[in-house]
Amino acid sequence: MSTENNQTNFEVPFDVIELPSKGLLYPGKNNTVKVQYLTAADENVLTSPNLIKNGKVIDVLLERKIKEFPIPIKDMLIGDRNAIMVWLRATGYGEIYPVKLTDPNTYDEFSYDVDLNNLKSKPLGADPDENGFFDFELPRSKKKIKFKLLTVSDESSIVKQSEARNKAIKSQVSNTLTYRLESQIQSIEGNSDKSYIAQFIQVMPAYDSLKFREYTDKIEPGIDLTVEVEGPSGETFPAGIPIGLDFFWPNSGV
Repeated sequence: MSTENNQTNFEVPFDVIELPSKGLLYPGKNNTVKVQYLTAADENVLTSPNLIKNGKVIDVLLERKIKEFPIPIKDMLIGDRNAIMVWLRATGYGEIYPVKLTDPNTYDEFSYDVDLNNLKSKPLGADPDENGFFDFELPRSKKKIKFKLLTVSDESSIVKQSEARNKAIKSQVSNTLTYRLESQIQSIEGNSDKSYIAQFIQVMPAYDSLKFREYTDKIEPGIDLTVEVEGPSGETFPAGIPIGLDFFWPNSGV
């Protein structure tokens, strides 16, 4: 009798997640993405010292979990990426996410359990033009601008650029805000010259900067990571929910 080795092919289960952006800014307009559930093998990624040190852990995790998406993960909108991460956390480690918050009225730190199932999805709040850009008029300077929503790659580049500058000149002042504006704004009154845009941003009225940020936050698709919390003082306040490594594994100790 011949003996055959029995081999079992295990397939990781997946689900189809609807993107908050509906794919309106992607080639092909794909509005859903196939995402595999977290496995024990993925915990090797989440606790890998090298990946944590170089800041690649989330990127590698998403590359493993997102399947058959027509664009690189780095070109995905930040809000769509966050929606996938919330789904992975809720299905992998449970929908209750414990965080530490500070009551702005008393400055006391306290623990709070966020129910991820209660976080609301935000659709794209404005119509893009044929290039995927949006229009906005700066209220103080009255300049008409075109801007884009940031991708995962854009945000990563902004952080690296700011860190490199601070290290080079040993500055404690972060230029992250102005770098973000430079990355978002594509033209000012029809002028798309990057040098011109950078110079304008340096003297851009603070009121214009504030209102522009408020508008982009309003129209950007994703998951609303702000929750209303009652602090030890008895007063309620809005609190932002951070997404980092401990979002996936708060008791990992890494």
